[in-house]
Amino acid sequence: MRSNWIRFLAVGCVLSIAAAVAVTRAAPPDQRGLIWAGCEVYNTFGTPANVSPGAGNFDALYKSPAGFRDGIGAISDAAPGYGRYNGGRWQEFVLKPGVDGGKYANACGVEDLDLNDFQATGVYFSCPLHKTR
Repeated sequence: MRSNWIRFLAVGCVLSIAAAVAVTRAAPPDQRGLIWAGCEVYNTFGTPANVSPGAGNFDALYKSPAGFRDGIGAISDAAPGYGRYNGGRWQEFVLKPGVDGGKYANACGVEDLDLNDFQATGVYFSCPLHKTR
């Protein structure tokens, strides 16, 4: 009886972890809801709106697991009042495997990035940006 209970708990933990990983991968930008654009911090919130790649123009959102300046995990090439902002429609790019994310520890704008270090994920989504500071 006790071994069945332990198996039940173990399966439950595995399923919970798998669900958390799936949610994290599907979540648009940085989990804390902060994004750099033109070295200014913007706030956002994730929406469940994935968008078709053929649905118009998108801004680029660059992500690094190592984070950028102040530990913020994403940099946009546009935002309200900066660049050619497309209203919060994003194409996601991530740091390529083997690239040292530490080289971007002080980056806060797309100008600080070598875009050849990033690859498209195939993820297109929508979420708004609001200036925080």
